[in-house]
Amino acid sequence: MRIGTLEAGPGEKVFGRLKATETHGGFAVDIPLHIVRGAVDGPTLLVQAGLSGLEIEPSMALPGLVKELDPVELRGTVVVVPLLNTSGFEFEQINAVWDDMHLNRLGAGRADGTVSECLVHTYYHQVVGRADALLDIRTGAQWSYHSYAATYAAGNAEGSRALAAALGLPHVLTGLPADTTLASAASTGGRLVVSAWIGGGPGLRDYRSEDMGRIRLAALNALRHLGMLPGTPEGEVAQLLGAGAVVGLPTERGLTFMDQRKRGQTVAAGEPIGHVRHPFTGATVAQVLAPKAGVLLHAGAVWPVVPEGEPLAIVGEPIEMEGI
Repeated sequence: MRIGTLEAGPGEKVFGRLKATETHGGFAVDIPLHIVRGAVDGPTLLVQAGLSGLEIEPSMALPGLVKELDPVELRGTVVVVPLLNTSGFEFEQINAVWDDMHLNRLGAGRADGTVSECLVHTYYHQVVGRADALLDIRTGAQWSYHSYAATYAAGNAEGSRALAAALGLPHVLTGLPADTTLASAASTGGRLVVSAWIGGGPGLRDYRSEDMGRIRLAALNALRHLGMLPGTPEGEVAQLLGAGAVVGLPTERGLTFMDQRKRGQTVAAGEPIGHVRHPFTGATVAQVLAPKAGVLLHAGAVWPVVPEGEPLAIVGEPIEMEGI
């Protein structure tokens, strides 16, 4: 397995940086990554994280996973990218520093675009395009707390659902429409693609060790499901949900509180799931209601002012799928 100047032979682990592009001043822009190549040929799994500079839990968990993996036991190759947005991480912001772009809103990037677009383009073609399966690990950063997996309607939807159900998370949100994310772009190519939303919000403080354990387990379960490691997946049996409805902020700005006790529970159409308070008076500005009946995901915003355009919750409809 060779990526850029990095090469791993059978039974080897390597770490290095893939040079993606340069800034206008000629400074290198690169992506740190690990390659673990098994002693026996098999599939290639890409585990990526940190497209937002504030999604930090995976960067704490994934290097430990790499140390744990024994190439002698591994069939195939694992590529691990703990932190794609290195500049955003270093300067404690969501977007890349070079051009203030969100790396996860650029699809597969552009060869003739900005620094961020060129970085994503190189990464997509040299790394994502060579993988049979992609495990895209996301978190809620400061704003919300998560524990579910999601798959897209495009590409190998059935295989992606099966992989998502094997990760050991309590819910799998299926059939998402195409969007501007890197995972969505990858799903159109026929490979298995799952976004695993784990941690964020109060988890940064209260549940960090548990969430890091969930990240580790999800990656190991993906390897077991693909037959790259011996054994069967462990953890919770996932409930499958249809894409459902997205709940947005009902006001332009405000102090938002989401009732965390409802996350992962069934709600009725029109049931209150939270409210928005004025930051100065404490008065309730608006109620947040479930737009339909289903299971509440993506709820539990904890940051005082939720960024405009960020979803507050997703209501998924329970479904049954044969063979999963």
